[in-house]
Amino acid sequence: MSNAYSKNKKELAGVKVVSSSEVWLYNKKTGEKDKLNPDLDFVGKVDMSMPSVILKANRRDKKTAYVEDVCALPKRTKNEIINHFFDSNGKRNKKKVGYLIRTDSKSKSKKRGKK
Repeated sequence: MSNAYSKNKKELAGVKVVSSSEVWLYNKKTGEKDKLNPDLDFVGKVDMSMPSVILKANRRDKKTAYVEDVCALPKRTKNEIINHFFDSNGKRNKKKVGYLIRTDSKSKSKKRGKK
């Protein structure tokens, strides 16, 4: 049963953390990886400069925006974020950004669900 006063948002239930190598595609016009993968349904990104905030995932030359707070994510996704930025010994790796994508088609936002 769904609880209206749940601290976690239901539309963030099917979210997975992926690295930037899976997100950015090679653009023939510019000769760089600067095109977002259209097959992925993005929720946002977690940047280590502001680790408690989910930011809008957009092109590198565009302005970013606030999407949600990380505390709204389920515990499984929070653990994936920690595993993404830290190795098995608890040391920080070189990754600076983790992208959040939807894996569950039922949990899409209202904007994307309408046609």
